Amino acid sequence: RLPTPSLTRRRPLCLATTTTSSRTRIETGGRCILIAWSMSPRLIAAAILAFSQSGNGFAPSSTRRGVASPSSRRMFTGIVEEMGEVVSLETRDDMALWDGTRGTGTEMSIRGDVVLEGAYLGCSISVNGVCLTATELDFDDKVFRVGLAPETLRKTNLGEYADAEGERKRVNLERASEIGGRNSGHFVQGHVDGVGTIVDRWIDENSLFFKVSVPHEHMRYIVPKGFVAIDGTSLTVCDVKSEGPDGENWFTFMLVEYTQKKIIVPSKQVGDTVNIEVDVLGKYSERAWEAFAPKVEALEQKVRDLEAKVAALEDNDVAAASSEKEVDHGSVVPKGFPPPRAPSSEPPSSQAVGPRESQDPEKWVRSEQSFLHADADAADMNPKRENRNDAGTDWVRTKQTFYDTNY
Repeated sequence: RLPTPSLTRRRPLCLATTTTSSRTRIETGGRCILIAWSMSPRLIAAAILAFSQSGNGFAPSSTRRGVASPSSRRMFTGIVEEMGEVVSLETRDDMALWDGTRGTGTEMSIRGDVVLEGAYLGCSISVNGVCLTATELDFDDKVFRVGLAPETLRKTNLGEYADAEGERKRVNLERASEIGGRNSGHFVQGHVDGVGTIVDRWIDENSLFFKVSVPHEHMRYIVPKGFVAIDGTSLTVCDVKSEGPDGENWFTFMLVEYTQKKIIVPSKQVGDTVNIEVDVLGKYSERAWEAFAPKVEALEQKVRDLEAKVAALEDNDVAAASSEKEVDHGSVVPKGFPPPRAPSSEPPSSQAVGPRESQDPEKWVRSEQSFLHADADAADMNPKRENRNDAGTDWVRTKQTFYDTNY
């Protein structure tokens, strides 16, 4: 029976065995594994290895005091693990730089307990929401040291701990979260955007409300019921007011009873500062939209141009149709032809239809034309009767000038 994985890494090295003729019972840390001697050596070795790697086995953990190994930890969750205490904040001028020279820098020493479990040189620890690198680890005194860059001191409130005393020396601490683990808060990078100032606080039954004023440039990332990290604590935004650079810019949040006992924010009063990190997903969304927005605007402009061209063409068609004049093509009569007959007022049934008249006045009939049956006083259209037969009405090919001509 292989044990289920436990959330506790360290187990006491307690080993007890019970052997019978057919199997051996190995117990440690309240768990056991039964090995049947009929099993193959390879299967027995695999069972013992799985038992030891589960965190409950009799093999010592690879994470030992002061010799911890790096883990797959990268970000934070905003769920504070403990409140630590600032031991010292000092500026040194003998700090060794990468090229062997000496430089000036600021270091902070902090006492903590939980955050040192699994800690190693170079690991990341969130201090009041600021991601800092552990440069020294003292497991005996439970103290670790971090460096504070000038940018860190400009963007955060950690520089205020130089003269802090009593409860004001406390800081929120959190180890970096493991990839694939639970995240009960939200994605917190530990990259503080700026400092906010508490302008009001009040009690609502068992909840504690805070009103924080922040610079206007951060307000576009703070939305009602959204995430915000206050001194490294993942909290929910309640109300928001943003009136631009010259107006009021603040938001509120509240702490439930349990959270009030686990973080340092309740000990702060009106006028105190807090580190603020807005939701990083809002920043990424804004950057993605900035790259996409020009393309959308260009496409919309093309649509507007096409709509304008279509409207112009439609207006031209309407204007052309309204300016067209009705032309009476029947009023144009070739020279030498008699004028068209005037329509008769008699009903069609009473009109006499002769051999040379068509019942349809709109239809042209050759036999009804005046040049074919000219009146006696009408001008002869072909007086010489050239290229015609004796009747003067038929065209004869053999009488044409091109006939029998060798071209």
